[in-house]
Amino acid sequence: MSLRVFLRSLRTASLVALVLLAYGSSLAVEPVTVPTAAEQLKQLNDQTIISDRLSLGSDWSQFKHGAEKATWTIAGLWGWRISDCQDWGVRFRLPFAYRRSDEASGHAEVGGFSDAELGAGTAFRLNDTWRTGGGIELHGDTASDRALAESVWRLKVGWGISHDLTHWLTLSPDINYNHSIVEKHDVRPQTYLELALPVTLILPDHWSVNGRYRATVDFENGDRWSQTISAGVAKRLSKVPVVLSASLEKPLAGSGKKFQVGIAVVYYFQRYHLPK
Repeated sequence: MSLRVFLRSLRTASLVALVLLAYGSSLAVEPVTVPTAAEQLKQLNDQTIISDRLSLGSDWSQFKHGAEKATWTIAGLWGWRISDCQDWGVRFRLPFAYRRSDEASGHAEVGGFSDAELGAGTAFRLNDTWRTGGGIELHGDTASDRALAESVWRLKVGWGISHDLTHWLTLSPDINYNHSIVEKHDVRPQTYLELALPVTLILPDHWSVNGRYRATVDFENGDRWSQTISAGVAKRLSKVPVVLSASLEKPLAGSGKKFQVGIAVVYYFQRYHLPK
């Protein structure tokens, strides 16, 4: 795929996102709740807080032996209030990727759509400091090129708990089970468990820092463990509901990736309902 075609695809996806945004705004008549700046910062690492948002993220990964991959991802989440203590929502992720292979493969380059994901879930507010929630997600084999695809259809089921130790410190451990339901092109089945411990520290002036430890157990590869750590910083703008973030991820063991750098822009919507 040429760079011109890739940019045209990215522009088309952006227009689709804007149309969805405009459609949602046309239905919105009366605001119900507005998440606080602290909640918006926590949502970067906390799946137990559900609110409407649209994001554009970009990350660059460096692999061993010289391979590289850049990904631009449009993602959205729409949530609904079921009761005073429960929300539910649906989310999607649509990635565009550019990959450059290693020197042994001749530094071949390819760009285009990567695998899309669609999920749904729910979250409960147990009290002022405890929350829990989870859901199910479908990873689709939708990439425009095999070099950008995992070549599987995969289901992920996950659940997490979040606890505000103080108004400025939150722990949000979660667990996810992944299992492929369709494999293509002789790709081996995928069955693995992900365990994560994110920590979010809220700072003055709508800043935050966060860290995450993640361990993965690959049941299709001799129960092999891999581990990563990541750290990030985020800023919620004062006049508009936008959060800017940057992160760095580093594998500890069991991965062919050397590191990954990411940046993201997240826009949060007010919640609305139609008047009675």
